[in-house]
Amino acid sequence: MVLGLCLVKVNITAGLFLCASCIAHADGRIYSYLDVEASSEPVPIGDMIDGWDSTFKSGDYAYAKASAVIGVDVNSWILERETRWYYYLTFSPDTAAWYRDLDQGNERTSQDQIELSAKVLEAQGLRFGHRFEGERWQVTPKLAVYKVGHFQFGQLNGVSFDGTGRNVSVELNSYFDEDKVLNYKADVPEGTGVSLSIAGDWQITDQWAVDYEFNDLFNRWMFEDAAFNKGCVNLGSVDETVCTSSSSASGRSGQERLVETIPVTSKARLIYQPLGLALAGTMHGRYERLSLAKFWSLDKIDLGASIYSTNQFGLHVHNRYFQLDVVSDDRRIHYARDAEVTLDVSLPW
Repeated sequence: MVLGLCLVKVNITAGLFLCASCIAHADGRIYSYLDVEASSEPVPIGDMIDGWDSTFKSGDYAYAKASAVIGVDVNSWILERETRWYYYLTFSPDTAAWYRDLDQGNERTSQDQIELSAKVLEAQGLRFGHRFEGERWQVTPKLAVYKVGHFQFGQLNGVSFDGTGRNVSVELNSYFDEDKVLNYKADVPEGTGVSLSIAGDWQITDQWAVDYEFNDLFNRWMFEDAAFNKGCVNLGSVDETVCTSSSSASGRSGQERLVETIPVTSKARLIYQPLGLALAGTMHGRYERLSLAKFWSLDKIDLGASIYSTNQFGLHVHNRYFQLDVVSDDRRIHYARDAEVTLDVSLPW
């Protein structure tokens, strides 16, 4: 009995030693990165959260995402642990103008169409991937599985009439784990998510190269018992209604199954290597951005600068172990409407 246990212990120890030895002699790296990106058309990013009291511009979206990842890449096999935050609002320009005046207590003299859609979630998960390589190309599909904590998906549609913004007829359809606006709390279990992403690059010639990413190319976010509010609100002096309510507000609340998706994030970059030039584009729903970057190689480090169609300016520092990208349309972060920060640390062996 004792001899058998000793043999088992020896075999396990040997197996672990051989596994560690294989990893040590394999090509790979351990890495971690943080990527934060935000864009708000109507007001600066900070005001989108704290109140619309800065310079207002017409717009129809607000977008923010953050991703914190730690991963290992061994012999083209990839395993990552990710925490992600996602926030995407789309609305009509009328809705933005109406909300701005409502927030500031301004009088409105027009009838506005209210159209708002919200997709918000926080999730943690594991991502598995494998890199396929050819002589001048490589493609890396990755599949992620998530647990979803906080979330909110919903629509608000209706009409606002002239006045202080409180003469409205709107229909609400919202799913969530906790509604802080209406102070509605429910016992909602965690949701689940699945997402497929693909990235790759192609060395077209000795001078030209292209790389690309399609994140959340296929995705589903599933909630077996999501809380919901569905209702109709008719307030103030309303010339016409978009829904019928028995009082100023009526509707129903409950819990039911919900399946949702979020838009694909598409990125592509064309690189002219002799001059260190890169032309890039990003698309996520209504959010679109083009950029032109120039890099200079200085003794094992690349320094870069970039300009963007969203009036941003970027600074970049890259080497084998470290990457920092800072992009903004205003050096005063409180006034920025478009900003991105990426920090990447990599330890190859």
